[in-house]
Amino acid sequence: MVYIVICDDDPDYREILGAKIQGCLQNRFCMECSLTYLADLECLQAHLRDNRVDALFLDILLEEENAMDWSIAHLAAQSTPVIFMTSFPEAAYSISETNCCYYLVKSHIDEVSLTRALQAALRKAAGHDANMTVIRQGSLNRVVNYADVLYIETFNNNLTLHLTDGGRVSVYSSLKDFAERLPPNFLRCHKSYMVNMNHVASFTPHLFTLRSGGTVPIPPKKYKQIVAQYRAYLENLR
Repeated sequence: MVYIVICDDDPDYREILGAKIQGCLQNRFCMECSLTYLADLECLQAHLRDNRVDALFLDILLEEENAMDWSIAHLAAQSTPVIFMTSFPEAAYSISETNCCYYLVKSHIDEVSLTRALQAALRKAAGHDANMTVIRQGSLNRVVNYADVLYIETFNNNLTLHLTDGGRVSVYSSLKDFAERLPPNFLRCHKSYMVNMNHVASFTPHLFTLRSGGTVPIPPKKYKQIVAQYRAYLENLR
């Protein structure tokens, strides 16, 4: 699941762009998305504080306020991938001072430019080291880097994270709920498994083989779909 925020003060435009993003992610990236629509910078700041965002589409002019200037003051220290949009290119005078990962002129947003913008944002989301997380195991709080997770398996809401060093971390959670915390390089390839696509060495019917030598199953009925998602990841995000 990819978490997208569109912050624009035009409700009609938000809906149109949301539909385009959803279609692009499904058709080009084979990914589902959760879309959040916001109209002002105050709501945006509150949302960013409490929620994961894999890509932020931010209109530069919001109710006469320059969101690019606002982002320099409020987003400089954050890793949120920001895609700036505008109908007035002259308003982008300070873009070099922002953490912008892509820039779109609204009248020129087509499938090609939208794909490139999403590629840039999701590459950043998959690669930045908000990969570090804390997992509680009884009284122990274990720090885990998602980049070191080879794959995840589940049995009766007990998850096991298999790590590159051969270690294992156990978590009590459903795989569906835990997946919401993961970056886009994790693929739900089986009802009981998620694989870190950065560690896949090869695939055959019906297995992913990891660089560590381990394997992760792929259901025969979903083999074509899963492989298509993996190929889309290699093409667009690696």
